[in-house]
Amino acid sequence: MDLEQVGTANARTVERFYQSERDRDLSLWVTFWHPDGRQTFPTLGPHATVAGIANLEAITREKFEVRPPYGIDAVVDPLADPLKVLARLALDFPEQPPIHLWCLFHFDTEGLVVEVEEIFDRGTAG
Repeated sequence: MDLEQVGTANARTVERFYQSERDRDLSLWVTFWHPDGRQTFPTLGPHATVAGIANLEAITREKFEVRPPYGIDAVVDPLADPLKVLARLALDFPEQPPIHLWCLFHFDTEGLVVEVEEIFDRGTAG
């Protein structure tokens, strides 16, 4: 695969990643991750990191059990670096204004997610 094809494939993975969240399909969701993958949330402070597939699966299972279903509108863009993809999200929770986030996905050369880094959080918007 050339670099453009790698970027396009990784962007498709991000789209499928969010579809698995919409569907609350945890068994599919975990297949996108590198075993040592991590989610980082710098806007929540320096210790807001979840690392390792078992921890990622556990926190996502809890999220699926606790949060009511919500809409996820994702605009997904491959970047010049084919191992990075930007996802601009609008999370639509019932009876709340949408929450807008940007997440930067980092991939390994095998197409697995090694990190989802929240790089922008506008919080609730009116």
